[in-house]
Amino acid sequence: MTLGEKLRTLRAISGWTQPECAERIGIEQSYLSKLENDKSIPSAEIFDALCAAYKVSPDEVIKDLDKAYVRKNLMHIPIVSASASGNTENIKRKRKGTVILCSTFILVALLFFFISYLELLSSNQRYEYHSLGVDFKHEINRCLKTRKKDECYIKYTGEYDSTPTPFKDSHNWIPDSFITTKFQGRAIHKELPEGFRDYHVKKLDDKRSLVNSLFMILSVFMAALGVLGLIVEARFYQIDKQ
Repeated sequence: MTLGEKLRTLRAISGWTQPECAERIGIEQSYLSKLENDKSIPSAEIFDALCAAYKVSPDEVIKDLDKAYVRKNLMHIPIVSASASGNTENIKRKRKGTVILCSTFILVALLFFFISYLELLSSNQRYEYHSLGVDFKHEINRCLKTRKKDECYIKYTGEYDSTPTPFKDSHNWIPDSFITTKFQGRAIHKELPEGFRDYHVKKLDDKRSLVNSLFMILSVFMAALGVLGLIVEARFYQIDKQ
């Protein structure tokens, strides 16, 4: 939009004829016609009179005008020059803030990616510790001092093999297992109120933990936001340069 187009719009909003408007501003109708048709550029005094007549600020007048048009035709007007310079500084500050914010997003995304990739907060490795059953050999040995063999074995293991063998099984064969991300040795000995369990380790396939998955998703999301923000900002910068 040019200044002439803006002046015609303001006069139409006010509902004035060209002669009425010229009289209010204190200029000739022919001169107002030239201004509205972009055949003349107002002086600083006339520009102030136009703003006063339409009861608008200089910023309101120039905000809809083409930036290249303002730079080429209106910068001789001090108040326009100051307003344009102020807007330029504000735009520069906003752009700088946007670039810093987008760059921060990308840096944080890289941090989250390495936290997930290097498993700094949670391991993707899994270990299963499995026990075949509870061993009651100590309890059975104490029981045999006062009671019969079959009674002791049935009490703790639930069964008794009456065939003559040198070794009687002291387990109840009730299995138990647990999965952990921490390696606790090839075997774990765990004492129970009655008996004990021996757990043996089995390495499971790695599985990405929930924490690492969340950090990976966040890293992709924040990186996409940062890059998209920089692309949009660069596009606006190229438009403003035109």
